[in-house]
Amino acid sequence: MAQTKLPIKDILAAIDMGGKEVYDELTDEERKQISFWLLNRYVSSVSGNREKQELAIFKTNEYYNKNYMIINKHPKLMWHLMCLSGNTKQIEYHQWIGFKKKDGKGSSAGAIKMLGQIYPNMKFNEVEMLAGMFTKKELKELAEEYSIEVKL
Repeated sequence: MAQTKLPIKDILAAIDMGGKEVYDELTDEERKQISFWLLNRYVSSVSGNREKQELAIFKTNEYYNKNYMIINKHPKLMWHLMCLSGNTKQIEYHQWIGFKKKDGKGSSAGAIKMLGQIYPNMKFNEVEMLAGMFTKKELKELAEEYSIEVKL
């Protein structure tokens, strides 16, 4: 008998409602279908005002992402933490946030220097990676916001 695929919409609804018991109700085959990496990206993205969006990111980072390397061998714990992160007691709209396309150009030294000033506690490779995630327009806006003059 062919196993039916779990709808992501239903899984996210269970997480939004704080359905910790849902994991126990799933069969072993259904549990294997759960991609916690994928759920992490969806749960951290909710529609609504800025405060709601920031809270979703904060909760996901604090409760779920913080110790990911330790908990990734314990799927039930991961499910519980995911439910804790996404629990709003109402079904939310979770937009997929795709990866930015690389344009083949490396990060400019100016962008790396500017981000290094804004985030002095970050490691160089983290700053470099962050610089690659911003467009030139976004970097210019960030520089204006922090009153930093930089050549990009």
